Amino acid sequence: MLRTALVAVLMGALLSGCGIRIMKYEFTDDHVVAEKYTSVRVRAGSGNVAIRHVQGITETKIHRRVEHGRDNRPTGVAHRIEGSTLVLDDCGNECSINYQIQVPSADIKVESLDAGSGNAEFEGLAAIDYKIGSGDFKAQTIAGNVQVSSGSGNIDVRDITGDVKAGTGSGKFEAFRVKGSVTADLGSGNITLDQLAGKVLVNTSSGNITGTAIDNDVTAIASSGNVELTFVSARTARVDSGSGNITVHVPASAGPYKVTGGSDSGDRKIDVPTDPAAKHELKLDASSGNVKVLGI
Repeated sequence: MLRTALVAVLMGALLSGCGIRIMKYEFTDDHVVAEKYTSVRVRAGSGNVAIRHVQGITETKIHRRVEHGRDNRPTGVAHRIEGSTLVLDDCGNECSINYQIQVPSADIKVESLDAGSGNAEFEGLAAIDYKIGSGDFKAQTIAGNVQVSSGSGNIDVRDITGDVKAGTGSGKFEAFRVKGSVTADLGSGNITLDQLAGKVLVNTSSGNITGTAIDNDVTAIASSGNVELTFVSARTARVDSGSGNITVHVPASAGPYKVTGGSDSGDRKIDVPTDPAAKHELKLDASSGNVKVLGI
């Protein structure tokens, strides 16, 4: 059963320039979904989507802001229940729906094969598998895995219990407090990592890579950019910088370390105990840039 409480506000915006008049209209409404479901499938076109688990509620609350052209005001709703899935749809040409949704269960998974070009934000859910054409993506307090692919846009994940796999053609990637593994592939953009417990594999064609409080093995590749990593325990690191400096901070007392790699153009400073037979290897290659290994 879908119960709807409509609170609509119609707004007109007139833009004029070069003799062209463009009208834009929007309204907001609110809906309640009483049915139970285990997943959400998003097909929201160019609208933004925000889904959050809220403790204490017993039904799903949907707030919409609908933008449309003058002659195509949508009627009815674009969400529906299909089996055990809540589907969020768009509203056609010259029309977009911005969803703000509160869900009563933390065991809900969200998926999207192509969510269009709006921003997406998720909090307190079970797992995310999301593909977005362009727009920023943010997920926090997720109990399972997070997988996201974006043509262009920033990706921000925080407090993730499972694994994270992310890719964006253009945009920055940030991962904080992730217990599982982290894999990220960027066409261009900076990568920032903090308090990671799982293995890390990150790559950016153009941008810097910065990692702090890392507690597992890392492979980091920056075709053009600096790489700086700080470990809280003795780990294996493989770092490659085509053009940029490499700085690695490791616990000196946890050494010695096997330090390998080369620098075609740049200085190398190794300020920790080394042993070619050591268990943990720091393979650091810089085609053009300095390399430093510093003890903490």
